[in-house]
Amino acid sequence: MRVLVLSHTYLRRFNQRKWEAFADLSPGHAALLAVPNGWLDPHFGLVNPEPPAHSRVRLHVARALFRGHGTLTFHVDPRLLPAARRFRPEVVLVEQEPHSLLALQGRWLARLLPGCPTFTFFTWGSPPNRRWTLPLRILERGALRAARAAFAGNQAACEQLRASGFGHPIHRMPQVGVDPPDRPDQTRRRVRRELGLSGVVLGFAGRLIPEKGVLDLAEALVGLGHLDWTFLAVGRGPLGDALKMRFRHAALSGRLRLVEDADHYRVSALLAALDALVLPSHATADWAEQFGHVLIEAMAAGCPVVGTDSGEIPHVIGNAGIVVPERDVGRLRAALQRLIEDSDLREHLAARGRVRVQRHFTHAVVARRLAGCLKQVRTRPAKRRDP
Repeated sequence: MRVLVLSHTYLRRFNQRKWEAFADLSPGHAALLAVPNGWLDPHFGLVNPEPPAHSRVRLHVARALFRGHGTLTFHVDPRLLPAARRFRPEVVLVEQEPHSLLALQGRWLARLLPGCPTFTFFTWGSPPNRRWTLPLRILERGALRAARAAFAGNQAACEQLRASGFGHPIHRMPQVGVDPPDRPDQTRRRVRRELGLSGVVLGFAGRLIPEKGVLDLAEALVGLGHLDWTFLAVGRGPLGDALKMRFRHAALSGRLRLVEDADHYRVSALLAALDALVLPSHATADWAEQFGHVLIEAMAAGCPVVGTDSGEIPHVIGNAGIVVPERDVGRLRAALQRLIEDSDLREHLAARGRVRVQRHFTHAVVARRLAGCLKQVRTRPAKRRDP
């Protein structure tokens, strides 16, 4: 199976691991990843492409318009079509929303390439109350007509596709997986020593914005000042100063460690130092947690997780952590107190989390599911193409 992928996701090598695992499944598996010549990350600025480490995973770096603007990103590289023709893909997979310009480009390529490759796409779904403009709705309808299957990152996206009248198979899976870290115990000791972490270490990793619930988390911790714990927050955002102010409260003084500049590799090491990760997100009128990738990173590192029942969080956690109602500070405080006081519970949830990651969320598992689904897509009877 040879797959042409149009995306902005696979610039960094750690995100290419899914496709390396895909290529490892069979000598006939290969991927050509068409990505923009850089991506404007809101935290770390311009992210430049890194070459793949696998001989059957190739990166085509294309000049792109509107880098960092999601659905507006569009490859304008005249070398892309000749490169795709030489690669001869059986499937064109656009890992961007169906209303995106990349989805339009993927449909064009599927029509122009030899062998009639199958067109499909990956979606995270739309915000709950978002209404797209007419041009975006036209793009979406065209992608839904052209695709013979879809990949959805969460349950809400599956439901939206069905509500839109999409009648082909929908495969629900994460866009990328995780690799269990090497030597997590050594990393744990080193990070805790470097940052001066003591007691039970509770953590948060993500943008410091209201909908991530970080101030709800701080409020829940106020009532636990009599216990032995430290709080490690990893991320940056407009609530950074407000978070520091909350931890000037007498019950919280000296317990905050804030790491604002941490790339993916550093975040993985910091997660290994935690005794519990908390993701207390809450939905807004135009946003809901699409997945919460940090949850599976934490579980892979042997860290118990606590999350709210917001968006996809409870589906990701399953029975491997604690789920509380969103914005319920009292229930969140009670869950954290249980974890701080009960080391056996922490060990039990950590073990469940590792098993859940191994069964559902490693790069190898995601790649194997993806390959099986793409094989089904390719063998389905062809229907009339979208003009």
